[in-house]
Amino acid sequence: MLSRLRRIAAGDRRAAAPSPWDVDAFLDVARRSFVCVQQAWDRADLAALSAFATEPLFEELRTQLAERGPLPNHTEVIRIEARLLAVEDLREAQVASVEFSGLIREQQGARPMPFRELWMLARLQGAEPSWRVARVQALS
Repeated sequence: MLSRLRRIAAGDRRAAAPSPWDVDAFLDVARRSFVCVQQAWDRADLAALSAFATEPLFEELRTQLAERGPLPNHTEVIRIEARLLAVEDLREAQVASVEFSGLIREQQGARPMPFRELWMLARLQGAEPSWRVARVQALS
C-alpha cells in the first residue's frame, strides 16, 4: 500500500489509491485544514488550535501565541497547493507528510508572498480517525 501511495504522490495516476485511501479527498481536507489553522492562529483561538494539533505541537503554539502577545494577526491564503509526499505506518500512529505551497498575504494591503511548508499529520492507531498536525517546517 505504501509504495502505491508514493507512486500516486509522485503523479503516477495508473496506481489507483487503495481502499479506503482517497488521496485527492485527503489532500482536499488537508488544504481546508491549513486555512482553518491559519485562521485559528490569527484569532489566537486555543480551542480551535487544540482540535487541529497534537498535544506537543499545541503546547508549542500556545507558547508562541503568548510570546506574540495580544497584537492582531492577519493571514490570507491566496493560493494553496498540497502534495502527499509519504505515508508511514508506525506502531502507535500513522504519519502523512504533506508539502504545502502557494501564495499567502500576512499583512492587509501587502503583496502576496510565496510559501512552502512541510506538515506532518498524524493519527493514532485505534483512536479516533482524525488527522492532527504534529509538526510544521518551513521549506526554502
